[in-house]
Amino acid sequence: METFIQLAPSFAAVFLLLLGTAALLFPKPMAAFVGIQPIAPIGVSEIRSTLGSFFIGLAVACLWLQSAEAFTVLGVASLGAAIVRLMSSVVDRSVTVKNLGGVVTELLLSVLFLLSWS
Repeated sequence: METFIQLAPSFAAVFLLLLGTAALLFPKPMAAFVGIQPIAPIGVSEIRSTLGSFFIGLAVACLWLQSAEAFTVLGVASLGAAIVRLMSSVVDRSVTVKNLGGVVTELLLSVLFLLSWS
């Protein structure tokens, strides 16, 4: 029987897959949730591809490969996103509940992905 620590990276990948699927299928509400707005149809395409299919592809690759190296790439990327979001929140004076929630979520994903080395 697998433990939570063994399954944690896959849980994180499934969460990323769900986020990507939501962005692919519902680009305008997902964009609004993170505070961005497409100003032209190409903007909707960008949301679908960058926030949607890119997340889906990364998550599927991790779930398929089930390798510590694949999970580590997303763990490091999530950690980087958390650090930059926190720095940006301070520099851009945008410390909000949503931004702090994003930092916490990205840190949690990072930890879950990096548990692949346990």
